[in-house]
Amino acid sequence: MILVDFETHCSRLSSILGDTRLAGDWEDVAEWLYISGAIKSVEVDTLQFNNSFGFCSAADDFDMTREKLLNKFVLAMSRFNFLWGGLEACLNNINPPKHPDKSKRGKISNACYFLNIYYSKNSYPPLLLLREEVETFRLAARECLGYEQVDTRFKLADDLGPGLGLFAVYKLRNLFSHGSLRFPYPYENQPHSEHAKMITSATRVVLLSIQMLLLAHYQHPKIEIPYLYNSDLDRDEEILWIALSGCHLDTGVSESQMRLF
Repeated sequence: MILVDFETHCSRLSSILGDTRLAGDWEDVAEWLYISGAIKSVEVDTLQFNNSFGFCSAADDFDMTREKLLNKFVLAMSRFNFLWGGLEACLNNINPPKHPDKSKRGKISNACYFLNIYYSKNSYPPLLLLREEVETFRLAARECLGYEQVDTRFKLADDLGPGLGLFAVYKLRNLFSHGSLRFPYPYENQPHSEHAKMITSATRVVLLSIQMLLLAHYQHPKIEIPYLYNSDLDRDEEILWIALSGCHLDTGVSESQMRLF
């Protein structure tokens, strides 16, 4: 079992939320997700400000390599920030219960607590491949200088269960919001860095967390909604909780072919 690509994942979840049969107004959340998945490229041109470019080949190689890393990093951050907007909008609609410990209350802390309570109380397993994605994020963060606080965040909340990934990613988001984010630099002029991978994985953790929050909010409803396209280019009906439980998984259906019509 593998994850669908990020664009398809966003598109599926956005489509689910756009169905008018769902109780509540989810159009704003659907739009944030849709746009996040639609971002294809972002251009960063740092060389335009480099007046010394061309005088030293070693320095030029370094600058060009770093520009490649920054393009990947900024693209990943752009998707992340739009998706985070979708998470915030989702939480505005769900309004999770407050954490019983007043010192731990907050929008994201409440959401993590809500996930933990819902899944542990009902003995539901977290979404398939969530643990693997959280671990990918954790390992990537360990390889990036300046992100030690992310790893510390994991150690502070090992008991959060399904909400652990979102709890840790929240530290990453705060580093960005408060101007403490560290940018990638090349090592030995090689365009390799775990920074973009870290952000990409964090973004997927947020998207999976939105799915789980919706499952916890709707409590396994029997509502049927239009879901994936079939061979006749019509969308089959699916029970909402089944769609929410599996819209991140590769079903073997090539939805990219549907975009040709």
